[in-house]
Amino acid sequence: GYSANREFNLSMNSIFLMLFFFGWLKSNVHTSYLWHLQQPNYWPETSQWNSPHYQTAWESHILKIQGNNGYSDGNQHPLNDLEEIFSKDDRVAIYQYRAKDAVQSLLGLHEAGAQVNYSGCLIENINSLAMGGQWGYNPGWENNFQIARSWTTSGGFPRMDIMSFTMHHALSPLLDENCLRKQIQAHRFIYSQTFGNNPEYSKGYWPAECSFSERIIKVLVEEGIEWSVVANSHLARTLQDYPLHFGSNGCNIDPPNKADVSEINGNNWWSGQIDGRGGYFAAPFCYQAHKAKYVDPETGTEYLIDIIPMGDVLSYMNGYGSMGTGEITQNIAPFDDPSHPSIVLMAHDGDNAWGGGASYYYESVPGFANQADNNGFSPTTIQHFLNDHPVPENDIVHVEDGSWVNAANDWGHPQFINWIWPFYDNNYEFNPDGWTEDARNWAVLTAAENRVETAENLSGELSIENIVNPNSDATNAELAWHYLLPGFTSGYMYYGASLDMEVKPTLACNNATAFADIVINSHSNVDNTAPTIFIPQRYPYNPGGIGFGPNYGYNQHQNSSNFYIWTYVYDVNNLQSVILKYRIDGDGKNPINTNVNDTYGGGAGVGEWNNVEMIAKEVPTGNITNSPEIDFFILPDYISDLYYVEIVDLSEVLIDYYVEAVDNYGNQKKSPIQHVWVGEYNQGESENGYVWWTPEVVTNGQTVHIFYGEEGILHSSNPLYIHFGTNGWENISDSEMNYNFYENAWEFIFLMDSDINTINFVFTDLQGSWDNNSGQDWLITIEDECSELNGDINHDLAINILDVVLMSNCIIESNCSNCVDINLDGNGNILDIVIIINFILQ
Repeated sequence: GYSANREFNLSMNSIFLMLFFFGWLKSNVHTSYLWHLQQPNYWPETSQWNSPHYQTAWESHILKIQGNNGYSDGNQHPLNDLEEIFSKDDRVAIYQYRAKDAVQSLLGLHEAGAQVNYSGCLIENINSLAMGGQWGYNPGWENNFQIARSWTTSGGFPRMDIMSFTMHHALSPLLDENCLRKQIQAHRFIYSQTFGNNPEYSKGYWPAECSFSERIIKVLVEEGIEWSVVANSHLARTLQDYPLHFGSNGCNIDPPNKADVSEINGNNWWSGQIDGRGGYFAAPFCYQAHKAKYVDPETGTEYLIDIIPMGDVLSYMNGYGSMGTGEITQNIAPFDDPSHPSIVLMAHDGDNAWGGGASYYYESVPGFANQADNNGFSPTTIQHFLNDHPVPENDIVHVEDGSWVNAANDWGHPQFINWIWPFYDNNYEFNPDGWTEDARNWAVLTAAENRVETAENLSGELSIENIVNPNSDATNAELAWHYLLPGFTSGYMYYGASLDMEVKPTLACNNATAFADIVINSHSNVDNTAPTIFIPQRYPYNPGGIGFGPNYGYNQHQNSSNFYIWTYVYDVNNLQSVILKYRIDGDGKNPINTNVNDTYGGGAGVGEWNNVEMIAKEVPTGNITNSPEIDFFILPDYISDLYYVEIVDLSEVLIDYYVEAVDNYGNQKKSPIQHVWVGEYNQGESENGYVWWTPEVVTNGQTVHIFYGEEGILHSSNPLYIHFGTNGWENISDSEMNYNFYENAWEFIFLMDSDINTINFVFTDLQGSWDNNSGQDWLITIEDECSELNGDINHDLAINILDVVLMSNCIIESNCSNCVDINLDGNGNILDIVIIINFILQ
């Protein structure tokens, strides 16, 4: 037995090394960059120099230092130091020429280049400074970008792709369709005025903060956009074998909701973190381009778009220090699929931190690209990559809502919490009397948008040129949109109570509604505009499941299965009704290849809609918390009401829901359909009590999962450890357990060796508390029967290579040549090779 096993192991090691090396040589991994450049409108007040336009950077600065832009707080605004912000040498360079220099250093690589994201408000600010030659900016700065765009890859695509974007760095998933459309159209217009139309406007979209939701796909497609970047953490979290491990190198926010989890396995997982930004990622899935889908809930029409994953952790690393290709070589390249190759996109701010400096652009960028090329990888641009490697038509995946992991106190949360902090009490339960300045700002924006949309409806077709650059011919409706768009700048909410950020949305909204009201008041008793509904929110995010993250103090919290849906709704002529509609899915699943959960009409597999009237509550306009950091010296002229309702008595079901609002003129609006899995609040005892394991009968060569449920005396411990031994408490160790949110239990995974007869274990928090089964400990006895391995090996299942090797060893040692049936079904892979070689060795 020893000599045969030794020969087998030596052969296996050689084979694995050869296969690994061969796969590495054949790797088709591509790499690329995306540099995001943005400075907002710092004071969206009416211009005194260029009326009816709003102010841009240079004017706001001059007015402020001359004692203008004063308000009732006694200060001149903006409170930001614009000279300090814009005059930094690195920003002066990147906003004008450094991106071109970096791309030029890549011209020796036949398809290399970069994506640049240049916001519309930044263009306006730089133009204002360049016109007067201020702080190092000069007229003609845009020529450098035009030159870099004219350089082409070997496939004829721009070496610098200046991407589609929102005009004012707005958080796309939180926008109404009409507003998102205006933001993109405005950016396209100022792009063409600045950089020209040859080459044409980019087919790729960069969502601000990489904040993506499938809800935005319809607008993107209708605006001619073919692909969007997404954060690859929101692909990882949809995989059913996502390894849930709380903390900065894993899950630092609420666990994924089961409604977002697909039936796809990631298999090959790695984790990393830097400065608290981290996660688990599967290769190649999280580094492949896929398609994502949105279904129009009214018509059932499908809208498809290609999605390009940015590497969340690798992007942050790339922006904060020099990096090589080690992570790619170790964690991604070995699993690359040449027929569906990987792309490692490093996307980050191009004007902040180390990633905005000369060392990055002149040393790190060409250094990394050339190292990648020398190691067999392919530096590229996204458009070139998609042309050479189109996404298979049937490769449609689900993308969880959320942003990149960069944002502090958000970490990619699916509800964008750093831009809309939820309401909750000391018990982490929803509190309708709660208040945060960011949520209050969305109430202001919702009301203003409805009034502006009403003015648009009453005025007829608008000119995007007059919205971006209004002149004396601009209509009041066009001026209303002009002033409203900067109000959605995500940075206003991101920085919250800092300086005068909290009043900037209100300033923009008041200026916008002043023009909208002129139109509305001139058309009394006419209203064909539906109410405006802010995208409905829920709390807790995981009803009946575990809550975690900054809003829970980074402690695990068992949520009740009862939960709230809340939103803001507003209409110029008030509201007749606001109804939450929800229905229960028949089997708890929402497959990607069916749309029954995604349409208002529904069909077989989903129940009928339940109607629940939502409760209305006025949103206070003032600083009701008396926070000394907040000074609302400008109050909103209009603000939406809060609407909320509690959903109770549901357990372990998938529900679809949306909000329907009707105004007093009968105009109806429906929000998009959203989905949530509602878990069970009190987890009943399992068949084996609060401690159980799978499989129930354990044999050598198997992977054992040991669970410790919520009824255990240590259920609230964080972390929890298993005190573990074998063969009568030999080889004792303490191992930290991970929380499995599907089982609502702590989990320990152990791979059985052939010399183990028993598994012995108890549980501890390593702080002096123990659970030893009332002194009896827990014991698993190993069944020594090779026959337990009988059965077909199905290669569509996630079989661990080590499991197969152990199966093979078992077969060799017991001479059980009929234990395993080999079913290659035309899809032989490395697992097949292992088994075949094993039989040959016998």
